[in-house]
Amino acid sequence: MTNRTTELGGALRALGEHGEHLSVFAAAPEQLDEIGEGLDQARRLLADVRAELAPSGCRIHPSAPPDPASGAACLFCATSRRRGQMSVPGPVTVADSLDEICQFAAEHGHDEAVRRYGARAVTRALLRCRFDPMLTEESA
Repeated sequence: MTNRTTELGGALRALGEHGEHLSVFAAAPEQLDEIGEGLDQARRLLADVRAELAPSGCRIHPSAPPDPASGAACLFCATSRRRGQMSVPGPVTVADSLDEICQFAAEHGHDEAVRRYGARAVTRALLRCRFDPMLTEESA
């Protein structure tokens, strides 16, 4: 058993002790905060243990097969790196406000906006533009 697995067992036992002392009618906010912190710690440790057991050891894709070209790396992450793609899109910067993204999408089209800003940012912007009456009046 690895050190992380031992830590996970300890965290789960501590949560069990909280459960024994917890009463439905006498649950203090402090007790609930301790339980929440314990659950968060147990989830983090569980993710670490799963990553150790995963064939590729990847935290993003725990059950992904290893990449045969690079040895133990995750096939999905290695493919993204070879293509030059980021695995997680960056957040919208201050310079790229949602209004600017909506305007760009209206002028250049949805596909070009996705290429420039990423699917997540374009979706957020379009949802905001759709539900903002001031923006829909301007575009009409």
